[in-house]
Amino acid sequence: MRVTRPFALGGGGIGVRALREGGGRGRDGDADIRFQATLDENARSKFGFDLGSSLTGPVPIKLSGRVPANEGESRFAIEADLTQAKVDNLLPGWLKAPGRAGRATFTLINKPTGTRFEDLVIEASGAAVKGVVEVDSAGDVVSANFPLFALSDGDKATLRAERGADGALRMTLRGDVYDGRGFIKSTLTGAGSSKQKPDKDIDVDVKLGTVLGFNGETLRGLDLRVSRRSGVITSLALNAKLGRDAPLMGEVRARGNNGRQFVVVETNDAGAFFRFNDIAAKVVGGEMWVALDPQSADLAPQEGILDVRGFIVRAEAALERVAAGPQQPGGPSPGVEFSHLRVDFTRSLGRFTIRDGLLKGPAIGGTVDGHIDYHRDEIRMRGTFVPLYGLNNMFGQLPIVGPFLGGSNEGLLGVTYEVVGPPSTPVLRVNPISAVAPGLLRKFFEFPGGNAPLPVESYAGPGRY
Repeated sequence: MRVTRPFALGGGGIGVRALREGGGRGRDGDADIRFQATLDENARSKFGFDLGSSLTGPVPIKLSGRVPANEGESRFAIEADLTQAKVDNLLPGWLKAPGRAGRATFTLINKPTGTRFEDLVIEASGAAVKGVVEVDSAGDVVSANFPLFALSDGDKATLRAERGADGALRMTLRGDVYDGRGFIKSTLTGAGSSKQKPDKDIDVDVKLGTVLGFNGETLRGLDLRVSRRSGVITSLALNAKLGRDAPLMGEVRARGNNGRQFVVVETNDAGAFFRFNDIAAKVVGGEMWVALDPQSADLAPQEGILDVRGFIVRAEAALERVAAGPQQPGGPSPGVEFSHLRVDFTRSLGRFTIRDGLLKGPAIGGTVDGHIDYHRDEIRMRGTFVPLYGLNNMFGQLPIVGPFLGGSNEGLLGVTYEVVGPPSTPVLRVNPISAVAPGLLRKFFEFPGGNAPLPVESYAGPGRY
């Protein structure tokens, strides 16, 4: 005999059809259950699948299995349609927009001490993942093993994780090829950083042959080890090659008598680093270091400094006109050379606030402030370009009249500008009218925008405290 009984789950009164066979009980008293449902966030939470912002939207499921008459182990076969759901770092670096096809199948074994997901298979938007995951009664991962861990087409990687006796989760990622663009995007936007549970201790060990980035750039021979305790990065060791075999290195360094720590990243090819991260595609070359406060457990804003020396900006016609270096007809863009860029910045979730930026070069210098907002997919910066920077800015150093003739770094003659648009393809706009107004008066011709200054403790750079 088959009995059909509808009941409601979740905040939206979701209809669920439960099919109990044999009057609902087997000979041993266990209940054989099959049902179909569309679960929203509230329903998933009541079922014990509260994944927070990592999985949002409706998920139709099919479930069949057996519930024991007495407390014990239950086993269910589950199929989930992820097409209408949004996935945001459910697995590290896995992003999926609503409407893109996706499905997951697994066997769920529920015990009083925890839950095990066996024969887990995920297929979605180029992703293919197979493995097993075990979580404890609090929902924290105890172990995971993914012999196939491909979040994009062409990935060849494996992932293992196991919680040690000290409570730290140790993750190991190995592979020949890995598409890192999803991970980069989620890191810049701060996706998955707003957690409902306290951060757990974690050790990450990554060795990958090739990591694909944006704009055709790759990291090669990536060796990365990171440790986090109580939500704070305590150690970092990064080594890789990018661009034309330029080294990329990173570590945590302490400075000062109080031992304050910074995450420091260095490379001899800033342009390749920016292109890899889809930040500034037109920068070529440059020796770069960046120092940033480690992220804290409360996700407070991080203060940082970016310093780049000896680079060129190419294929930016408006900048070349200001620098009086027009492109040769039919030839490649010669670009505009800069000797030094230094900016202070604040990183909050999904947003970089730029302030007190200073550009220096033989043909042109300038100032910059503004922001990059990855949640809005928007860059908005402004400042002043100063042709013949060294000679032109000399007037700004004169006492009393200096601020009126040249400002602090804005020169006797200069033009205001703004950079707006998506971070990957921003547009540079120059206001030529501002060239007639010297120094302080040029402020009246600035583009709207800017940022309120925030305090920052200075950092002199690698080896220069």
